[in-house]
Amino acid sequence: MKRTKKYWNEIAGYLSREMETEQIEKFLLKIKDNQHLKKDYELMKKTWNELDSNPSQRYADSSSAWAKLNERILREGPIELDKPVRKINSLNYFVRIAAVILLILAVGIPSVYYSLNGIGNNAPIHYRSENGPLTVDLPDGSRVYLNAGSILEYKKDFEDQRDLKLEGEAYFDVMRDPRKPFRVNTGKVVVTVLGTSFNVRETKDNTVQVFVESGKVRMNMKKDHASLILTPGQLGEANGHLKTRPLEDVNYLAWKTKDFKFVDEPVEKILDVLQRSYHVDVKSDIPELPQMRLTTSYSDQSFEAILTTICTALNMNFEKEGKVYILHQN
Repeated sequence: MKRTKKYWNEIAGYLSREMETEQIEKFLLKIKDNQHLKKDYELMKKTWNELDSNPSQRYADSSSAWAKLNERILREGPIELDKPVRKINSLNYFVRIAAVILLILAVGIPSVYYSLNGIGNNAPIHYRSENGPLTVDLPDGSRVYLNAGSILEYKKDFEDQRDLKLEGEAYFDVMRDPRKPFRVNTGKVVVTVLGTSFNVRETKDNTVQVFVESGKVRMNMKKDHASLILTPGQLGEANGHLKTRPLEDVNYLAWKTKDFKFVDEPVEKILDVLQRSYHVDVKSDIPELPQMRLTTSYSDQSFEAILTTICTALNMNFEKEGKVYILHQN
């Protein structure tokens, strides 16, 4: 397969989840049959994931990126301008594809691919999210959004038996395959699904929580084999025993979505939610802070942008020391 614009758009379309289910299935089959496509996909996926781990890079100068790309193409030969898989209007998408194509053009594919992925050893595949949420694409087409400080592990034969281990928190978007159940093992609990979207979280008191956004999942206690079925909107908890309840926290998935909604909430609670979602620390020398309340919402904004609006509304300011933000009254 010749490396064309369509070729790269297919990979980027899959990574950005802009493909329909049928397109995803065709793309995964194509990867198995085409080694060039598979190697380029693995390299592009690493760069794509690095942009997830470094959100500040998402809105880089896209014009500059495309200018560098076009300069390289003019020097080394044109790209066939085939029709893309699907029309995509996201600036973030174009910034990402510019970055990954530039990387492919700039380096030797085989040497980089093998050095990055460690092909040849039989060790399990590990992902650790260090600095922020990390997107992990599994071999079966499922996607995992791994929260910061979390670890994901699975074997190289994952497609034969869809089992993986999780430490921390992750959101799963699972490709449906009734013949091969998808299992998440947290040590205490095994979560089994066929095809659904759900979140798994280990809390500080060692409780395992499972929230189902779509589909249906089963939670099994490893110790006594107790189980329960969860449907959309339900939150299952395991801490000695299993129980289920409706999810009341509208910001439960905000660490992934970066969408927040607060209605007459204490500012201290708002700051607590933001700290968990952005993995920062906020301290205050304002005695009146516990009495302050706020109604507000945010969507896909940086932490500092949100904190600036809060400070403006409440006549405060902040200074930053590393990852610690210190609030002061004006």
